[in-house]
Amino acid sequence: MRDICTSTSSSEENLPLTKKLYKMSYNYGNREQIVLTCDVLILFLSILEPRVVFEQYEEALKRALRHPVPCVKQFVLKEASMSHKCNCRNSMSVQIGWCWDLSKVTLIAELERAGISTEGRKRELQSRFSLYLKTLDPETLQRAVSDDSLMQRLYHQESLILSMITCVRHEDMSVANSAVTLLVKFGSSQLGLHVLYSDSVVACLKETMAERDVIRFRVYEVVVELSVHTEAGLQKGHISGLLPALIAELSGEDVLLQMNALELLTKLALCEHGLQYLQQQGVLNALANRATTINDDPLASLTLPGLIKFFGNVTQSRPKEVFAEYPNIVTTLFETFDSPDLVLLGVAMETVGYIGTSVEGKYMLDSLDDTMDQTMKKLAHKISNLPTELRVRAMNTVANLLQLKLPDQNSQSLAITKSWFEKMAVNPMELIMSVCRQPFTELRLAGMQVLQVLAEQQWGQECINSTPGLIEFLLDRSIETNKLCKDAKFEVVKTVVESPTAGTTFDTVTLLRFREYVREGPFFVEAQTEVAIEGAS
Repeated sequence: MRDICTSTSSSEENLPLTKKLYKMSYNYGNREQIVLTCDVLILFLSILEPRVVFEQYEEALKRALRHPVPCVKQFVLKEASMSHKCNCRNSMSVQIGWCWDLSKVTLIAELERAGISTEGRKRELQSRFSLYLKTLDPETLQRAVSDDSLMQRLYHQESLILSMITCVRHEDMSVANSAVTLLVKFGSSQLGLHVLYSDSVVACLKETMAERDVIRFRVYEVVVELSVHTEAGLQKGHISGLLPALIAELSGEDVLLQMNALELLTKLALCEHGLQYLQQQGVLNALANRATTINDDPLASLTLPGLIKFFGNVTQSRPKEVFAEYPNIVTTLFETFDSPDLVLLGVAMETVGYIGTSVEGKYMLDSLDDTMDQTMKKLAHKISNLPTELRVRAMNTVANLLQLKLPDQNSQSLAITKSWFEKMAVNPMELIMSVCRQPFTELRLAGMQVLQVLAEQQWGQECINSTPGLIEFLLDRSIETNKLCKDAKFEVVKTVVESPTAGTTFDTVTLLRFREYVREGPFFVEAQTEVAIEGAS
């Protein structure tokens, strides 16, 4: 790396330090110098008010966003992101930036001539700079809660926002992701939202989207995040035509793009105003019709897992409405339990379990006549016969369906979970115990999770108490060979001890053993006393 002091021309000697460094970052041929310069700039700009940064260096920031080296773009995007978080200092901090002048930076050149590595120079510079900051009044480094003046400044710097948008199309994912994150943060404020959806910025977004599919979906990601954040963001997204464009992707010919669009719309459907919007646009009806006619198009069947996930998320929050308005979707969901497609089967199991995590979801599932009885039997069969990964997912589904926290427990909900458990097999506890004794950690953890769910309910505690050898299994720490399994077993016993119904389910001796186990902790090892006897062989 060239001496960064001697590399500046005489005409540049009177430039402020940070502007010199900005110019040095444009030394395209020396990547090491570019990286080091960015590190130095981060140190300098961290003590300046964001307002000062954008007022003094607007042009330099815009030029940096067009720099061919990704780390320069990332530096500016991160600086803008930190500024938007309002990590600002008081007015005295402006003086700090200028007091830390070029004479301090000559240290880099001196260290280079001494043969110190780039990392070594960086560490030494940071050390000197930190010592310098310690001589200052601590109040000069305090954070402010907000910086409305900065937002007002950015409001009038539309060209800087347009430069940020160009980074969305960058091939380096780290740069593109930083740009997406920054735009979402910027649009989270009312003023920033107004700027992002101004005519010129929307036109720039649409121009950016026209380049490639992957870039188009990066912009869609920004639009969806802002739509989820506030209802105003959703309205802006609709008026701009960007949200309708995302919905139109569902009708395209590219199945992969349909799947990506469905994933983004699933996120939108998780918020109340987003779900209402999708209903108003007829998206739910269209997707429900597609799910029921999926067999007519072999390629369209690839979107079925995404459709099931979409309606599973909607059903979890609105089980009554979905069961009443889209009964065909519910039928399709349970039909997939017989699918030979293991990917689809895994999604279907997880979706049913997710719906059943709420009490209202359990009620609606139980209203399907004997559908759930057959489903529980199918789950038991799959727990015994599927590959390990799907056996774990099946066990997790059982745990979600049976889970019932104390505030949700009543005669009806307890009767439902008990009935489902009993329908799994002639002896469901034997099935669960066989999983808990498997040599695979994932399966053992899944089995322990079901036992913990059972330990929360009185009928489950009765099953634990009446299963031969189960109490001894739970109290034997030596069986488990790793921390995760020891912790999981400890949580089962702890749940029993903390349950208000344990006193009427277990005898006094067993309860005392459980409490002693919890008191000692999951990793307790009883000391073994050995006595050496003189003359013993």
